[in-house]
Amino acid sequence: MTDEGQISPLRREWRRWTKDLALPAVVVFLVSTILLILFHENCSGHIFRAKFMRYFSASAFKPLYPAFFWYGSSFLVLGVTPLLIGRFGLRRPLKDWGVGLGDWKFGIPAVLICFFAFLPILVIVSYQPAFQAKYPLYNAAQNSVLHFITYEASYMVYFIGWEFIFRGFILFGLKPSIGLYAIFVQTIPFAIMHFGKPQIETLAAVGAGVLLGYLAVRTRSFWYGWMLHSLVAVTNDILATIQE
Repeated sequence: MTDEGQISPLRREWRRWTKDLALPAVVVFLVSTILLILFHENCSGHIFRAKFMRYFSASAFKPLYPAFFWYGSSFLVLGVTPLLIGRFGLRRPLKDWGVGLGDWKFGIPAVLICFFAFLPILVIVSYQPAFQAKYPLYNAAQNSVLHFITYEASYMVYFIGWEFIFRGFILFGLKPSIGLYAIFVQTIPFAIMHFGKPQIETLAAVGAGVLLGYLAVRTRSFWYGWMLHSLVAVTNDILATIQE
């Protein structure tokens, strides 16, 4: 065995500094940060228009291709990738990442109660010109009923990745190390990723992040946050379209 006195000062300092760090939590912090940066910088509809749109022939749905790219990238980069890292890299079962149904007897009623509680607020906000101008995020979604349904279905796929990175990977990845503080930690990047949207929505994301985080912990699943987030987002698009 190596005598403690023979360890270099640098190595001794490294051991002292890292003795209280949990490797899985470090991985979750770093991987989630990297994935969010990569997603933000490389997976937007603007990127698709600039680099890939010219390779696709004209079709009725072509104006929505940037949305499909953006939303599909969310599913792959923010959903599938961290799930694989958590399952095979950190070797924790899927249920530990909130992938199972969890307590559905609590989750489904909770989603419905929250949704109908938020509905009057969504109706009021839909009268704001800023929201009418912002949603749906792609005007081509309003070209026909088929366009709208297809667009909203892809929008819901987007939220699978969006919810998993925050309420699955970060929340359940950090909870063993920092407990319920993980709810508030995941709220920070969640709110920051709303920058560029109407200010009232970005501020509301703070409360929403805490609520969705609690819902995930209580049900042991990120799916109920996905359900609630999707219901609110699709309803918001419907109301904005009607108002416009």
